Amino acid sequence: MSIRRLALVAVLAAAVLLPATTASGSHTSVRIRLPLVPLRKHQLGPAGASLPLQYGSGAILRRDVGLQFVDLRALVTDDAFKARGGIARYALDYGDAFRGSTGVMEIRTGVEQYKTRAAAAKGYARWQHVDSTLPATQPGAPAKKLAAPGVGQKSFAFLFTWTAPGLNPIDKLDEQVLVGRYVLDLTVTAGSAKSAKAVAPHLLRLLNRRLQLMLAGHLSGTALTLPPAPQAEQAPGAPDLSTLILQPRDVAKKAAVALQQYVAFRPALSAYLVFMQPAGPYDQLLEQIVGWWPTATEATYVNAYVRALLAGEFGPGAPVDVSAVGDNATAFLVDGGTNPSYVVVTLSQGQAGEFVIGETTGTGQALQASDVQSLAQAAATRLDAGLGP
Repeated sequence: MSIRRLALVAVLAAAVLLPATTASGSHTSVRIRLPLVPLRKHQLGPAGASLPLQYGSGAILRRDVGLQFVDLRALVTDDAFKARGGIARYALDYGDAFRGSTGVMEIRTGVEQYKTRAAAAKGYARWQHVDSTLPATQPGAPAKKLAAPGVGQKSFAFLFTWTAPGLNPIDKLDEQVLVGRYVLDLTVTAGSAKSAKAVAPHLLRLLNRRLQLMLAGHLSGTALTLPPAPQAEQAPGAPDLSTLILQPRDVAKKAAVALQQYVAFRPALSAYLVFMQPAGPYDQLLEQIVGWWPTATEATYVNAYVRALLAGEFGPGAPVDVSAVGDNATAFLVDGGTNPSYVVVTLSQGQAGEFVIGETTGTGQALQASDVQSLAQAAATRLDAGLGP
């Protein structure tokens, strides 16, 4: 899923309540309470003890908000799920993938209910196809098929690894299980494959056990109160990010803002988005997102992985030396000739991190390294002035 596309949809978020449903057994009617099946924090063990419950939890996938795109389930919309025989689904997601730890950073457990066993089998097969083909559609995410976990009627496991120079990898272990009319999903994200593999077997068995208890009518409790939707606004304690963005005069005489506003861009605490069109040499589009992240480490990791993923999407291009501007600046230029060309610039200072993407139509004058350096300098000047001494 394109980072650029994610920025366009980052202003959207939906919340849907899951109604209680029932399913008939052979002799009794069992109340189906999907919100009770996913694992709670106290069941995650030491690896998940410090992980907060995230907005991505609930009855509908809300992972179209910001950088939480690495949730594989976000590839299928709620409407598409129901069109394939799905009734309901529910997940609890703890932590986020950009904390920079070598240990476990995120644990997501979920359950899907289908109308029939056949529909569930097709849903399971669909997810297996998604996992097996993800490297072709998600640049920078090589996959390794692992031995299937010994749970349920069918199961599979894939390990995805995102890398960025000089930083811990992001390893995402996705395991899914077919159980009658249900599909269970466990995703463990860690800074090493070893850390993810160490906790996955126990968590998956526990998830399956909770499903069996629910089907037997022995699972009690109440649904958790979910985190509120992220607000598209200045976060408490964060600077006004609108003061950090590029202005049209920073780019070219012929540049105009098409859109600028605060957006929800998890896991950023606050984020500000600007689109310019036209934008001088970037006659197709210039996009900038400035985020205020939970920690300086997270700002560093997000920038590095955004850069790596965009290099996978656009092509690695040619690195451009922008070290003179400071702010941990990096840049690369993909020269498309008569096809679109791309410029990617990243900067970070403390908890502030940003990336700028310039795109041409390919019909104008070719971009030069000096254009990229000027863009990086303009962004750094705005960042430094807005953050102050």
